[in-house]
Amino acid sequence: MARRTFKVLFFLKRDMQKANGMIPLFCRITVDGQEVRFGMKCDVNPKFWDVKAGKAGGRTIEATMINSLIENIKTTIFKIYRDLQERDNYVTAETVRNVFLGATTKQQTLLQLCDKHNQERKPLIGISISAWQHGSYTRMRNYLADFLYQRYNVSDIPVRDVDQQFIRNFEVYLTENYRYAHNTLTHYLQNLRHTIPLAIDAEYITKIRLLISLCRSKIPTGRFFRRKKWKE
Repeated sequence: MARRTFKVLFFLKRDMQKANGMIPLFCRITVDGQEVRFGMKCDVNPKFWDVKAGKAGGRTIEATMINSLIENIKTTIFKIYRDLQERDNYVTAETVRNVFLGATTKQQTLLQLCDKHNQERKPLIGISISAWQHGSYTRMRNYLADFLYQRYNVSDIPVRDVDQQFIRNFEVYLTENYRYAHNTLTHYLQNLRHTIPLAIDAEYITKIRLLISLCRSKIPTGRFFRRKKWKE
């Protein structure tokens, strides 16, 4: 039986360079010569990218964060490949990618997740949370429902589709429609951020997708990444 080959490589999609000079980071998975590519939903300054090594060069905070992200993703993809080999023997690059991106996992929706979270916390009112705190999560859920209808003309979306752009759009929606002060606005965004990890426990989204989202949200806007900081 011929020996199988499996490779994971990260690269910058230079033909998609943006006006600000940043370039999207992509991942390429190759199994027995057949490859698939997909974007990592983050942009990198090419000045700090080591093409030969397939990672960021230098020891800056930004380089350390992106390299840590890459290593975590690579480890997860290799584990998926090994698990598929043990289970099915025949593995394709497309199958590995689909499992990594969550295409084969159950899709819970965002509002379903919010409802589940709020129902589970309701018995805790007066014990570990206040009625006001519970109410703020309920209001956030209702705001999300209205936001989804106004912005996307949908009643709900899969949790896996929640990314940084979605969060930024939701922030704009709250600002334009309710004129909340900074602290109140931040509070509702934190509520949303605290709700999303529940999807991991139910295995609706992969841990690595959450890692990507939270890692990006903690990266300050700077010369390496072009991302908006999510204030704690």
